[in-house]
Amino acid sequence: MSPEVTVTIHGCRGSFPVSGTEFSRYGGATSCVVVQVGDREIIFDAGSGIIDYGKNILAQAIRDEEPLCLTMLFTHSHFDHLIGLPYFSPIFHPHSTLHLFGPRSHRFRSFEETIENLIQSPYYPVALHEMRALKHFDNISEADVLYFVRGESAPIKVRAGHPAQSDPIPATDDVDVKIHCMRGYNHPKSGINIYKIEAAGRKIVYATDTEGYVHGDQRLAEFSRGADLLIHDAMYTDEHYTSLPMPTQGYGHSTVQMATKLASIADVDTLCLFHHDPNSTDEILDEVAQRSATLFENSVVARDGMNFSL
Repeated sequence: MSPEVTVTIHGCRGSFPVSGTEFSRYGGATSCVVVQVGDREIIFDAGSGIIDYGKNILAQAIRDEEPLCLTMLFTHSHFDHLIGLPYFSPIFHPHSTLHLFGPRSHRFRSFEETIENLIQSPYYPVALHEMRALKHFDNISEADVLYFVRGESAPIKVRAGHPAQSDPIPATDDVDVKIHCMRGYNHPKSGINIYKIEAAGRKIVYATDTEGYVHGDQRLAEFSRGADLLIHDAMYTDEHYTSLPMPTQGYGHSTVQMATKLASIADVDTLCLFHHDPNSTDEILDEVAQRSATLFENSVVARDGMNFSL
């Protein structure tokens, strides 16, 4: 029997967290998405949405007297996608093990070095090495595939097809989850990682912080083809994207029209519009939902706490 696959949106806002009654229905936490396959939970990005999630899973682990072993994948290292990491409760607990994968930047030699330079004084009072969880960092790029093997908590990173690859590719029957990476170059200044999760015959694509191209992003369309769920950046309306004197073209984010066009080209089942502008109130996002439904029927606007069962 195939395990149940669920996707939960713990944060869907872009740039910075927001609060107030005008944001109460869609939420104000920044990017954090969790994919659960059976008992295995895989975290994508550590925006402010990860904070409450971390408190809940740590409390449950303490009640169950079970250690936590979590895998976290990061799209890039802009503040809104990392702001929750220093406040993620499991990173302080000595019985937690975290496997953290992210892209190497142009400035630092590794993803780990990027995070070390963020979580330190004078920006934060506790250095990364003082946080008591066991932390395993690794770079991940377009050439890499992550395999989650049944019965094993840690994923295996394989550079599939490379003659120097020493680890064999796990047998298909032993694999619970497989994650592919696509490098996107249309987000300032160093680009982003886009992830495709395959599990139990289901396919999920997490494509935040990406900006569309003329005639659609053909690489992303092929990467996403036939996905059961596409989570796609849709930060701007067309009006916002082109309005003078401060158009947002080139900021590395898509419009609703770009996201729905990509979903159509890729023939995905469900489109989830993600990474909302911090100025987009509930009223504005209601209008986005109405507009997107006319462009791609099976589209939804992300909300904090939204859950997809695939």
